[in-house]
Amino acid sequence: MPQRSHAPFLHAIVGCGRVAPNHVDGFRALAEPWEVGWACDREPARAREFAAAHGIAAATASAAEVFADPAVTSVSLTVDHAQHAPLAEQALTAGKHVLVEKPLALSVADGERLVRLAADRGRVLSVVSQHLYDPLVRAVHRWVKDGVLGRLLHCRVSLESSREEPYYADSYWRGTWAGEGGSAVINQGYHCLDVARTLCGELRVVASVARCGELFATMETEDTLSALLAAGEVPVAFSVTVGSTVTWRSRIELIGSAGTVEFDIDHPASLHRATGSAELERLAAVERARAAEEEPPGIDYYGVSHRRQIADFAQSVQRGEPMTASTGNGLRMAALITDLYAAAGLDRAQRREA
Repeated sequence: MPQRSHAPFLHAIVGCGRVAPNHVDGFRALAEPWEVGWACDREPARAREFAAAHGIAAATASAAEVFADPAVTSVSLTVDHAQHAPLAEQALTAGKHVLVEKPLALSVADGERLVRLAADRGRVLSVVSQHLYDPLVRAVHRWVKDGVLGRLLHCRVSLESSREEPYYADSYWRGTWAGEGGSAVINQGYHCLDVARTLCGELRVVASVARCGELFATMETEDTLSALLAAGEVPVAFSVTVGSTVTWRSRIELIGSAGTVEFDIDHPASLHRATGSAELERLAAVERARAAEEEPPGIDYYGVSHRRQIADFAQSVQRGEPMTASTGNGLRMAALITDLYAAAGLDRAQRREA
């Protein structure tokens, strides 16, 4: 094994794909004593190339080797969706803290088992919800909590994105029920839905309709889904598609009795409208004047808030402090997505077995 420094907190990246650079960047942005010491991928060449590109000392194709290293404090799991639960279980059992890309698991039962295991082992388990850490999202959350919008009346949430056929055809897991567990909702629409749930409160599904297996022959999962949800008595309209000609465009609109706010979680996140009262317009002006965010280390629409969530994760590991993106947050999102698919007539368990 290559020599590395003996940092008190050693982190490993398991899965060297599209979002992995954001995790390296986030842990490198931490003050000492954190170090990224492992790069792991099912394809050995990719692990070695990623390690060389990011100056990581050790590379392997074996997650078990990483989990067996007593020096490893924590791991990022940036692998295909189907591997989130089994690898998180192995890592937690080995005594590692776990930061896993969304979703937590493809079933609520698997997610609940992980939550119990993390609690039993006294380990931090957090699902990546980086946009909950975006300064704009946090500002809007404060406005809602402080009553600046008055009583919430309605919320509209939408995401349109474009995915070409090679995105699915060249992948062993995308566009499949077994590997991805869905597509447009569980992958692309997840974060918009997560932000809406955080702003409005817990969501229940009233009705849902989806289109599956029509965009590309190689894609068996949904390319489009629209749903009516409710946060208490507040209706929430949600729609997502990966069949647009637009690369990426998100919108979240909150309509209240005292004001309306419309914004996105693209990069950089933008406040498009804030009207209804002098106080809301004053707060909006302050938010618009905030300094521009840093350049993202990876794909633009991932943003830069992996850094903020990773800092929160590290604080929780070191000091035992609760996280904004708590374990329960990931579990509730898994349950909500399961309900959305069920309401649309998509039984993921049956489809995975077919």
